[in-house]
Amino acid sequence: MRAIRVGWAGVMLAALTITGCGPDPKAQIRTLEQDRANLQAQLNDANRRAGQAEGALSQRDQELLALRRQNEELQGRLNTPPEEPRVLEPGWQPVRGGVMIAIDEAVLFQSGKAVLRDDAKRVLDRIATTLNSTYSGKDVLVLGHTDDQPIQKSGWKDNYELSCQRSLSVLRYLATRSVDPKRLVACGSGEHRPRAANNNAANRQANRRVEIFAMDVPLGK
Repeated sequence: MRAIRVGWAGVMLAALTITGCGPDPKAQIRTLEQDRANLQAQLNDANRRAGQAEGALSQRDQELLALRRQNEELQGRLNTPPEEPRVLEPGWQPVRGGVMIAIDEAVLFQSGKAVLRDDAKRVLDRIATTLNSTYSGKDVLVLGHTDDQPIQKSGWKDNYELSCQRSLSVLRYLATRSVDPKRLVACGSGEHRPRAANNNAANRQANRRVEIFAMDVPLGK
């Protein structure tokens, strides 16, 4: 009787195997696909984190390079001896591109005239000495200015012409005092570069002047 039962159990096991009651192949495929998807997600996450780490490293490298350059620049400044302060002659003042001295019209000319006063020559003698010593080798710009009052009786065409003729008178005198003519340039701006608003007599007087510049940069080059 036991032998019959065992035999029957074997028959049942064989039948189950034949009818496919073992593991489902489709389920296995789904499991494998899910495992593959999980692995791909892990790989993508790993790549993302690797990219972030690489970007952070690149930024640190750039910051380090910038700090090194800044350090080199600061070190260069420390190793550069300080510039000696510019020594200015009395009456001269620093301006962009050089130094300048301004001379009032009343010192140089009579009203509406472009001929130098005798007293003006003593002033220009001192300026010529400075141009030939302290500022030797520098180009010299002579710039004439007027106020905004229109020309009436002096015979000049306009304030431009008057300011130009006055600057030429100063230039020609400086040339007679051994200032190399190759260094000299004259021009006039009329009333268009005032020191102060032309709204009263004192301001208009301040605007009538000749400025002499010793330039750090050669003119016309």
